[in-house]
Amino acid sequence: MSDTRSRWLTLAAMTLASSMILVDQTAVPLATPEAIEDLGGQISQAQWIMTANIIPLAALMVLGGRLGDLIGMRRVFLAGALIFGVSTALAGFAQSMPWMVAARAAQGMGAALMMPTAVAIVSAVFPRERRGTALGILAGASAFFAALGPVLGGLLASVDWRLVLLINVPLATITVAMTLSSTPKLAPAAGATRALDLPGVLTFAVGVGAIVFGLSEAQAEGWGAASVVIALAAGVASLVLFVVVERLVTNPMIEFRLFKHLNYLAANISQFLAGMVELGLGFLLPFYLLLVVGVSPEGAGLALIPSTIPIILAGPLAGRAFDRFGGQWPLVIGFLVLAASGIALAVGVSDESVGGLIPGLVLQGFGLGIVLTVNDPTGLTAVPENDRGQAAGVINTSEQLGGAVGIAILTAIEFGHYRDLLFEKLAEKGVSNPTQGQLTQWKEFILKAEEKGLIEAENEGESKVIRFGLEEVIDAHISAFELMFLVTAGIAMIGALVSLLLVRRGDPVREKVFGRRSRWVFALTGGGPGLTKTPPPSGEGGGRGRRRPPGGG
Repeated sequence: MSDTRSRWLTLAAMTLASSMILVDQTAVPLATPEAIEDLGGQISQAQWIMTANIIPLAALMVLGGRLGDLIGMRRVFLAGALIFGVSTALAGFAQSMPWMVAARAAQGMGAALMMPTAVAIVSAVFPRERRGTALGILAGASAFFAALGPVLGGLLASVDWRLVLLINVPLATITVAMTLSSTPKLAPAAGATRALDLPGVLTFAVGVGAIVFGLSEAQAEGWGAASVVIALAAGVASLVLFVVVERLVTNPMIEFRLFKHLNYLAANISQFLAGMVELGLGFLLPFYLLLVVGVSPEGAGLALIPSTIPIILAGPLAGRAFDRFGGQWPLVIGFLVLAASGIALAVGVSDESVGGLIPGLVLQGFGLGIVLTVNDPTGLTAVPENDRGQAAGVINTSEQLGGAVGIAILTAIEFGHYRDLLFEKLAEKGVSNPTQGQLTQWKEFILKAEEKGLIEAENEGESKVIRFGLEEVIDAHISAFELMFLVTAGIAMIGALVSLLLVRRGDPVREKVFGRRSRWVFALTGGGPGLTKTPPPSGEGGGRGRRRPPGGG
């Protein structure tokens, strides 16, 4: 097999793997209500079908990337694909909620090994001049299928919720077969240490896992709940301890020197912000369609198609733009388009129709397509070859953490504003203190609407209590979604500002030079280490740092 053909087959396998994981995240929420009913669970357990997957995924991705650097990227990727495929089959055949939650956690562990190594493998097999295009295709296609997840989830769940999970089993099998046949072994560099930073692994996993758990609990229990406060405090304390540990160990899990590369630093920040918008809206938009517009779950999935098609167009163009111009302006433009989408969605939400969302969804597709396509090559081409597995793990962790934060914050904004407005509107109609029985009726009706859509829930008949306050509930949700969409526009504007200030072509790195006069210089290198103690050659002055060969370190 020619090198060129093997490269493109490898890219196809890695793209399929990343897409499969992201589709799983965005499709499963539409299958959750029926899964809960079928498995005899309580609606309060619904969040665990998602949380059980996200916690190990976010907590272990940096470890997955680091293991790829230490023992070989293909080997770690294949192990992750095997774990993911087997656990997905177990989830699809689950007979109880504990079974489902355990299988979903195992899925997250497998995905944590696959996602960072997939990106690093593509970066390793493609030459530097084609790397931006290849990583752009990987990120753009993955973003497209992630956006397509609700469509597939709604359609498959309308047949059987188990199909949403089981469809990934043959895809995982194909991924393994393609990887074995086309991807080189990519053994670690000669002389690379095999030591693993176990204290760092433990403190980072506990820290990230506790934060994701706390954010997930906040959606159901409220920000002041003891479980939320304790989890978030423990998470922050563990991450602080992790930073201390990493500065003391010989072979740290995360090389903080890599953040001296401004493009890599910017890529992590922008991936966090993009994850907030991408996964936050992916979680909440179906609920708007179900609760306000009133469509069925499969209708909600189909209604989100306008956000998927632009990604197909934006991804390849953004990858080529990166190869030609670097990451700065594509990222700035992508975030500005994403900000415009938030404004357009806020304007269109009052139409209470699918048509009112279309302009915002189209802009969202273009914005996310550009940002997620350009982000990976911006960060990975800035670090040495031997650190790219770890770097990919950190960037992917930033996205998952951003998603967890985005879901928690945007849900809190939407639900909090909705609740305040609803009680205010009900008070105007003479209901200032709803009884527990009335609140219970409303909760059951909302859950039914989330499962079948508002129109279907109404057709099944509702009590006088529901009919009395239905208009107020819808109006309150509309106002709350308007505010939430405007917040996403603000998040995107922050992303545009970060990209404008930090990202540069050639990846400037601030380095202190040790000489007679201590001064700061910029080393315009794309692949060297972040810090050097070697002063510039005589005669270069303080304006530019010493050039090192690409990939040096």
